[in-house]
Amino acid sequence: MVSVPIFKEGKMGKIIWGLPQYLAHIFIIILLTALSYSNSFSNSFHFDDRYVIFEDRAIRDIGNIPAILKDIFSRPLTRVTFALNYYFGEVDVFGYHLTNLLLHITVSICVYFLSWLLFKRFVSAERDSVSFSLMSALIFALHPLQTGSVTYIASRSAVLATLFYTLAIILFIIGFEKKGLRKIYLYFGAFFSFFLGIAVKEIILTVPFIITLLTFYLITVQGKSFNRDDVIVCSLWLLTLPVYALIKYASIQYVIPVDTRFGAGEILPPYQYLLTELNVVVFYYLKWLFMPIDSPHTDPDIPPETSFMDISTISASLIILGLIYFSIRSVNPVRKYSKISSPPLRTRLLFNGVKSKPIVSFAILWYFITLIPTSSIFPIADVAVERHMYLPSIGFALLSSYFLIKGKTLLPSNMRFIPYLVPILLIGITIKTNFVWKTEITLWEYAAIKAPNKARVLGNRAFAYFEAGDMEKAEFLYNDFLKRFPDDAIGYNNMGLIYEKKGDLTSAIKYYKEAIRLRPRYYLFYMHLGNAYNQAGLMNEAIKELQTAVNLEPSNPEPLVKLASFLAKTGEVNKVIDIANIVLVLEPKNAMAFSLLGISYERKGLKEEAVKYYEMALELNPEWEPLIEKIKGLTEK
Repeated sequence: MVSVPIFKEGKMGKIIWGLPQYLAHIFIIILLTALSYSNSFSNSFHFDDRYVIFEDRAIRDIGNIPAILKDIFSRPLTRVTFALNYYFGEVDVFGYHLTNLLLHITVSICVYFLSWLLFKRFVSAERDSVSFSLMSALIFALHPLQTGSVTYIASRSAVLATLFYTLAIILFIIGFEKKGLRKIYLYFGAFFSFFLGIAVKEIILTVPFIITLLTFYLITVQGKSFNRDDVIVCSLWLLTLPVYALIKYASIQYVIPVDTRFGAGEILPPYQYLLTELNVVVFYYLKWLFMPIDSPHTDPDIPPETSFMDISTISASLIILGLIYFSIRSVNPVRKYSKISSPPLRTRLLFNGVKSKPIVSFAILWYFITLIPTSSIFPIADVAVERHMYLPSIGFALLSSYFLIKGKTLLPSNMRFIPYLVPILLIGITIKTNFVWKTEITLWEYAAIKAPNKARVLGNRAFAYFEAGDMEKAEFLYNDFLKRFPDDAIGYNNMGLIYEKKGDLTSAIKYYKEAIRLRPRYYLFYMHLGNAYNQAGLMNEAIKELQTAVNLEPSNPEPLVKLASFLAKTGEVNKVIDIANIVLVLEPKNAMAFSLLGISYERKGLKEEAVKYYEMALELNPEWEPLIEKIKGLTEK
């Protein structure tokens, strides 16, 4: 019997399991990543999924894709992926999770090749840069912090943007060392990936900084000098940022929707936000990366910083400055200079005596640069959240891989397997974390343990029980919530929903009115109040509230359809026809609008017109049984 060795040498390097080494490594990445998320496919939709999937009517019709793509500032490519999910499975959660996982695996493979390119150039003393690359990819792919971008469906934008981000960097590195047309093609590919990323999420805007930094590294570690072409390329990349800012500024009034999740005053001013983020990037994000045992960090309660002289802010600032200084000092130019290409004396003195660790330096700077869009002077509502770490965690993966593989050589020969236990440990924690994401209740109960005093966490926990149909628990939690946060409009609105569900319309109306008093510009509160009036038999009041909702959101089909349905009950068929036609301009495949037209024309005695519109509604919603009976009754007469 002849034994076949698992590992053998071949022309393409090592052969593992009969495959070239890089293909075997890709197989390992796919297998272990799939294992880590194998228990996530039935996890429910969460939080922002309601806004990006259920309330984005455009994704319900695949024919809307051209219109979606026209608005480059509304994350159109992410919305296109949701439209495709909806086309193939509507709201079946499995397809959404599968797409997120496949994208995450693809990004992890890109991290593998990006790591290989970097380690090959920056850790030249190591023959096997592929080992570093595999470890980097596995740490990135399996880290439980990534559940906030992979298991949480709405965070797909972070995964998709990182895919285009890494592709742009990979193509740039390869193109940097080519000449002629191949260099131009690769550079164009890098820019095209960058452009696609802009249509996903604005974290892509740090690509020009990373490319400029990479140019400096690729030249400096080889002891070369910048030439004119390098300067031109870096300048063109950096020029994309002001061009993008001008274009967005010119169309800003059309591209930024009102964020209905957050009320006025819930976003920190820039200076206060910056001070808070100094603490976040050091004392929260780094802790989450190095000690991931308590994931997920769905909605942490982080107090805003108000003074730079706070001890934690000073400490965080010193740590950041120290790491950046160390990174700069760790890029050591080659000592053998020619008379032609010798760097300035000041540069040589700066790096004199410092051991070159360019991969460590680059990994640290990657972390800080890629955090600029979310952790600097540009305030956003989520001060700290896991999905903000998806792209920066590549720097952590590079750094961890370097020290784990290098540190392996310091261990006794019989203990050198220990670094390879890290990915196995991460798999276990990620699987455990996915159980927390199982339902809205499990997620927000866990979040409430970690942030027991945060309004949004407690409000979401109570609403999770409402959605699950546990009205008693929801009412109990909201009563406690409103005692603690008496000015929370969403809380009063949701209490109204609970009482409406229980049939107590008087209490429901009272809570809806209080929600409107606290937040008078939110159309949904008026819709809920109008619906309660309708159930109470107060049709004039119901129509009045729906008219207010329409005035607040004139281009939203939802309040228009509801208003038309109320008017239909009062017999104002001409108004119903007018409103239904407006809805069909806004949303050409709105089944309810066609049904309302059918009702109106039936009441006018125009049976053929009524049947035509009923059939159009039925075509869009084939399981709408009352319409089948309507059509049957009209055609038989």
